[in-house]
Amino acid sequence: MTTLGPSLTLTGDITSNEDITVHGTVKGTITMQQGALMIAPAGKADAKLEGSTITVHGTVSGDVTASTRVELTDTAHVSGTITAPSLVLRDGAVFNGIIDMATKKAKGAPKLEAVQKAS
Repeated sequence: MTTLGPSLTLTGDITSNEDITVHGTVKGTITMQQGALMIAPAGKADAKLEGSTITVHGTVSGDVTASTRVELTDTAHVSGTITAPSLVLRDGAVFNGIIDMATKKAKGAPKLEAVQKAS
């Protein structure tokens, strides 16, 4: 597991194969090839975030894309587009943007023909 400390400001692109916790500030792109990404309560990301599982306790400004799940906890402040098949917004989370769950709808939605036949 990698931890980016609270006094660290990183500008650029990060690619990781292990869990990352951000306590500082990241500006750029974080791409998780494996592992989970967590933005800690004091963490800030002015970045594009990509990974399997992303949990936000802090502040994110940018697009968040997860193949499995995104969770915004009660201390999260996020603005941007969230794309994920599963999204958890805890009571108290602040979100301003667009949510795209099309992949979940495509997999789980019944076909129109089946709905019409059932009626």
